[in-house]
Amino acid sequence: MKKKTYIKRITFAIALLIVLGLAVVYIWSTAILNKTYSAPLTQVHIPTDTASVREGARLAHIAHCGDCHGSHLTGGIVEKIDYMAEFIAPDISQIIPTYSNEELERVLRYGVEKNGHSVYIMPAYMYHQLKEESIVKIIAFLRTVPPLPPKQGIPLRTTYDFLGRWKLIEGKIPPIAGMMKPNSPRLYIPDDTTQLSLGKYFVMTTCTACHGLNLKGEEGFSPDLIIASAYDKEDFFKLIRTGVALGDRKNIGLMSHVAKNYLCYLNDKEINCIYTYLKTKPTHD
Repeated sequence: MKKKTYIKRITFAIALLIVLGLAVVYIWSTAILNKTYSAPLTQVHIPTDTASVREGARLAHIAHCGDCHGSHLTGGIVEKIDYMAEFIAPDISQIIPTYSNEELERVLRYGVEKNGHSVYIMPAYMYHQLKEESIVKIIAFLRTVPPLPPKQGIPLRTTYDFLGRWKLIEGKIPPIAGMMKPNSPRLYIPDDTTQLSLGKYFVMTTCTACHGLNLKGEEGFSPDLIIASAYDKEDFFKLIRTGVALGDRKNIGLMSHVAKNYLCYLNDKEINCIYTYLKTKPTHD
């Protein structure tokens, strides 16, 4: 066999393997994205009174829905990572009218969309822990959100490049619905009204989206919440209300943004309970 023919065949074989590899990654990751999940549709009674809607709006702010979906919930680009993905928060002002109350409750609690697919990024594991009265008030508020014209130039859904699809296969970008168990109980609804018990509930339904289920933070993204033990009460209130950290640091990244735009909707009692729990957490967990 001539050397040129041999090189051509080797080159063709390598190219074929690359194409096959890309095809496998695409098909496998597409199957992950298209997987459907079984989660209950639970009948819910949604209040319509003004006080409930107002409280639902407050709770939706605390849950920092607008951080990804925007102030009018019309969606936007959450993050674009070259060669990986362009993460999109969809325009839920358009989506809400197409969902029943039960379907809204399911996507919030279990991360399962109307078509059975999983959401990604949206912290349903955090909303799952909310009391029923809080979930229904959030839905009551969402029902008042008017559908607005779609933003120009914003894709409808997240798109994944090769590295993103590979991370889907590796499980590094997990489907949120896959983290949830159907009919799983609420773990942190307090049996009493002590500051410590209420504080744990507020922390687990407010902070876990960024700091993780174990509250130890994510490397390069968020700190271990044990950092709260360095704050006295006055400084902690200042952080939550204004985003200004110890040392009069006015910009500590995501926390400053989330605090002054969303966590500031927490009332004094809630902040005090959160502070009490975080100050004592190392000796109670």
